[in-house]
Amino acid sequence: MSQQRDADLHKTLHSIEKTLKSIQSTLKRFEGRMGALEEAVQQRFQESGENPLIYSRVLMGTVDAIRQYEREHGHGVVAKDLARLRGVELPTIYDHLSKLEEAKLVFWQRGSELGLKPFNAKFYSVMTRDENLEDIPVLMSLPEEAVPIAQAILKSGKEGISRSDLIEIVRGLAESGEKPWSKVPAGKRESRLDDVIRLLLRRVLIRYERRLDDNFYFARTT
Repeated sequence: MSQQRDADLHKTLHSIEKTLKSIQSTLKRFEGRMGALEEAVQQRFQESGENPLIYSRVLMGTVDAIRQYEREHGHGVVAKDLARLRGVELPTIYDHLSKLEEAKLVFWQRGSELGLKPFNAKFYSVMTRDENLEDIPVLMSLPEEAVPIAQAILKSGKEGISRSDLIEIVRGLAESGEKPWSKVPAGKRESRLDDVIRLLLRRVLIRYERRLDDNFYFARTT
């Protein structure tokens, strides 16, 4: 009994240590991005004479607005909606977004990649995420058909996994009787897979690279 308690305690301590290292890594990356943001703000201050402290707070307010929108809608926000939320004109919000992109605090994905309209619009998301694909609660929150796809992408590591390989995984799941993929008609499996991929992209749990031969998917680590 004592050995079991010791083993459980060791496992718990190891998990805590891993979590602390992850937090430290995230804070280090965030400090670097804040340093880049401060440089961008200082440059603007030198050019325009604006108060850099006030401008920094305004920019971080825009970051907070993007983060809150993502929490409420499950995907990034277009500049027009963000300008409305911040109560500013479009040129102003574009200036904010440009500075935040330079500082690597935000990034964007096309609506066509996410399955969102307008398809040609940029949907902005914050770079530092509250959730990662490797977190068990995150996996458990996904629709049932998305879990094995997410696990396959996570398992692929830095090499990533191609769309063709994901199609084969789906086919294998269906043929082995794994629900819910076994209930999806063969002719609709690829479109259902694409729906799952778009969901994971919208939640910024994965990223993809378009290569000559195929699309490759990776778990996001930030």
